[in-house]
Amino acid sequence: MTLRRQLFGAISVVFLLILIGLLGLSVRGTRNYLEQQLGSHAQDAATTLSISLAQSLAKPDMVLADLQLSSVFDRGYFQRIAVLNTTGASLVVKELPVKIDDVPLWFSDLFPLRAPTGEAFITSGWRQLGKVLVASQPAFAYQYLWTTATEIALWMGLAYAAALVLTHLLLRVILNPLRAIEHTAKAVQERRFEQIPKEPRARELARVVRAMNTMSRRISEMFDADAAKAEGFRRLAFEDDVTGLDNRKAFDLRFGELLDGHDHIASGVVAVLEVDGLKAYNTGSSYREGNQLLSALADASRQTLGKQGTILGRVGGASFGYVIANLPFAQASTLVHQLHHNLMAVVERLDTAKAISFSLGGVYFRGGEQRGQIMAKADLAVEAARQSGRNQLQLLPQESGDQDALGSLGWRDLLRGALSQGLWRLLAQPVISFDREGQPGAAMNRVMHAEVMVRLSDLQGKLVPAGKFIPMAIRHQMMPEVDTAVVTLVIRRLNARPAAAQLVVASVAPLGLPPAPVPTMPRMAINISMQSLQSPAFLSWLNRELQALGARASGLAFELSRFGCAQDIELARRFAALVRRNGAQFGIDRFGLDPHSLQTLRLLPPDYVKLDSALVEEASADVATTDLVNSIVNLARSLDVVVIAQGVETAEQAEALKTTHDAGQGYYFGAPTEMDD
Repeated sequence: MTLRRQLFGAISVVFLLILIGLLGLSVRGTRNYLEQQLGSHAQDAATTLSISLAQSLAKPDMVLADLQLSSVFDRGYFQRIAVLNTTGASLVVKELPVKIDDVPLWFSDLFPLRAPTGEAFITSGWRQLGKVLVASQPAFAYQYLWTTATEIALWMGLAYAAALVLTHLLLRVILNPLRAIEHTAKAVQERRFEQIPKEPRARELARVVRAMNTMSRRISEMFDADAAKAEGFRRLAFEDDVTGLDNRKAFDLRFGELLDGHDHIASGVVAVLEVDGLKAYNTGSSYREGNQLLSALADASRQTLGKQGTILGRVGGASFGYVIANLPFAQASTLVHQLHHNLMAVVERLDTAKAISFSLGGVYFRGGEQRGQIMAKADLAVEAARQSGRNQLQLLPQESGDQDALGSLGWRDLLRGALSQGLWRLLAQPVISFDREGQPGAAMNRVMHAEVMVRLSDLQGKLVPAGKFIPMAIRHQMMPEVDTAVVTLVIRRLNARPAAAQLVVASVAPLGLPPAPVPTMPRMAINISMQSLQSPAFLSWLNRELQALGARASGLAFELSRFGCAQDIELARRFAALVRRNGAQFGIDRFGLDPHSLQTLRLLPPDYVKLDSALVEEASADVATTDLVNSIVNLARSLDVVVIAQGVETAEQAEALKTTHDAGQGYYFGAPTEMDD
């Protein structure tokens, strides 16, 4: 329960007790007043009757005395009137039962009225004839007391309601800084370091806010320093000094990563720009002016392609490479033509039209194609542009049909059939922890989780890898249905534990340990496409499924590729919040090569990251890349993010990685193994 609710509840109870006490005191005071009035009324009646009864009792005429009593008693304001002689014997008695109408019995029992008896002596001269006793009727007093109590209770109830509303508003204003403090504390817990903009007036809360802001700022500065250090290593390893674009190594690694199918690339366009005459221009002018030209061309490329340019790189001394992924050919073609126009404007603006020219060639590609084949066709397009004249563009037309003999429609039908008939096969590859847990013989023998991979069974019963059918599913907007089918199968196996979801590490034993079956998988990790995240229906369905799992949802993890996060960081953040809210984990796959990877790590700290296998392999041979990987690991650990190395193939790699990384994944630990039904 929140502090505001606790205070509100406590204040409400105090107000309620005070009002109940005031109501009780008011009713009690009114009752005492009515009792006094009843006594006074009875005494006045007794005095009056004693005068009139003196004449009738002196004769004595009992009939007249009875008539005198009846004339007073019949008015209904008296409960009992009795006339006694000098010996105390009753001469005339008039009495009515107590009948209280329109008053609850519990109220009359809770607040009983005591009606005092009035009495007066009856005398004739100096002779005493008897005395008269009068008791007033309390029914009217009870009705008045009940009416008064209900009116007071109503007004006090209204006052109580008004007090509650006012208390709620005041607490909301007074404790609003606590809400900001709570929000900031949660943000720090999620590795987001925000500041509370407004300082409260209350001195105690102001101190807490200042302390919270100082702590958040210092931690953020510390992480920013680590991120800046890592960014420096990244630039040293993968960024061109002159243009700020990717260098050739980064371009090749990232392009290869896009084509392997893990990043769900359906198609795209590769454009290559070659600047002719740059060497002569540098010799005739200066290298400084040549670098200015290259920098201007790079700026024009960034401004034109923007976020659509998945990869922008300087692939040679006078060559640039551009990759535009997941855009229809018509839109990509428009971008390339706009790029051509802006590049011409740069050359003309710098007055290099006579000394410098360029050739721009582009080629359409599909996910799963080989990088070498694509770049060979791009080189042909560049040469065709060069043969066409100065500053020309040659964009090779889109090839008819798919690279696969099945064709686009055939793939669509195959995917539809797999969705309707459930022709999916799940494989799992273990992620092994490098934590020794104090046992020298238990190194790297604990499964942290297992990554679930999906295969499609084609018409001949052969398994089709994801790298082939995923691009087609993206092209036909079917990824939400595919991801739904995969998650459903994984949840079915999760609910069937421990009998199902068995995984056997069938590979070379880690560090000489014998291969052994893993009896149960602690967690199953599923890759999700960004196309699915763009479907509100899929997100709603996933949220319902995770809620239905309850505590079992902790046995799942959901991964997005770094390329997917780059497409829409806010959508990725909402997805991460959804799965974490339901107890599952969130991870980022294929991490490290993208220039914005470190920014993503700061904006969206996951539970774990999987370093791209190309980055891990490159780190073993390049000092700058090693420094980059180490800085990523240090930053991730500062943010409490687990770092997993992908592509671990040998014992030497595993031995080297275990000193810096938290876990590893690769064929050395286990090949993707089919999960039992």
